[in-house]
Amino acid sequence: MSEFCAIMLKLCCSGIPLFALILLASCAYQGVNEYPLASAYPAPQDLVPKMNELAARHPGLLVHRIIGFTATENLPIHAIELGKGQRNILIIGQHHGDEVLGVALAFQLFESLSERYHKEAQVHELLNEFKLWIVPSLNPEGWRVVSANLTRTKRKNNRDTDGNGKLDLRTDGVDLNRNYPVFWDIDIATDHLSPFYKGPQPASEKEIQAIIALGRKVSFDLAIFYHSSRTGALNETIFLPAVDEPKEDFLALQDLAEFYAQNVPRDYLPGTYTLHKNSTSKVGNARNFFYHSLEVPAMLIEIGGINKEGKSIIHPSNKMVKRIVNRHEKALVKMIQRMREL
Repeated sequence: MSEFCAIMLKLCCSGIPLFALILLASCAYQGVNEYPLASAYPAPQDLVPKMNELAARHPGLLVHRIIGFTATENLPIHAIELGKGQRNILIIGQHHGDEVLGVALAFQLFESLSERYHKEAQVHELLNEFKLWIVPSLNPEGWRVVSANLTRTKRKNNRDTDGNGKLDLRTDGVDLNRNYPVFWDIDIATDHLSPFYKGPQPASEKEIQAIIALGRKVSFDLAIFYHSSRTGALNETIFLPAVDEPKEDFLALQDLAEFYAQNVPRDYLPGTYTLHKNSTSKVGNARNFFYHSLEVPAMLIEIGGINKEGKSIIHPSNKMVKRIVNRHEKALVKMIQRMREL
């Protein structure tokens, strides 16, 4: 609630009940970004205790792993193995530091699904056939900075790209989702000051090296990467790898992504998510690498909303965070069920 709303509510507490109700309704409109972040967004220090708690409560179902470390701050990159099946799905909640909505969704998935496994036959069957490899954040350095309320717009990691020996929050770093070793050479983002800077060479970043190693070690049936568009131009849309000519495996991926999109309502406006079917970026991003280099079907899901004024909402309130992550959990379960049936 804004300071203005709080003050007005105090003023009308002893006055006009109907007006207070109207004021409450107006203050409850959630189509705004909140920063500092609301309490629904997990902080980095929340991750290990939560994973250890769940692993202890669900032995054999949930395993905590460290798949690598960041180069600048030596922060661990955590992964949660959830399930007992032989078929594997990779889920990465965050590549970019300010896209914390995906981290909240990752927490929701491993916490809620581990509980539902013991209570719901459908989830029990799914997790006996599939194993979800959930990486809440591939960018722990960016996550740390944004969660500590140092800046709301930190996209990259914390590499000292200008070489001045200190962290410049707005300009330092590499865009991890441009650093994969596929189409890297044709990406024009070579300015180290750019928020889209692709790095000095393909897979130069330890974060990307870690996920490449995992992708080569584990045979994945599907890879899902959650993002949030700061501009709003991409929100509530699913993007697939860049292809010149769609083949049978790509068409099957397209059908699966379309199914997911149709099962997620938009956050503030009528309708559901859409699947982008035109050409997409030929840059070194995760979906291109997994599809073209590892032959893994891959999709990027932009989970930020667009409010009634057309503004991008990537840091919504607690109430909206809960609603958004619940909707995506439902859509993911339905999609995995569809994968079982195909």
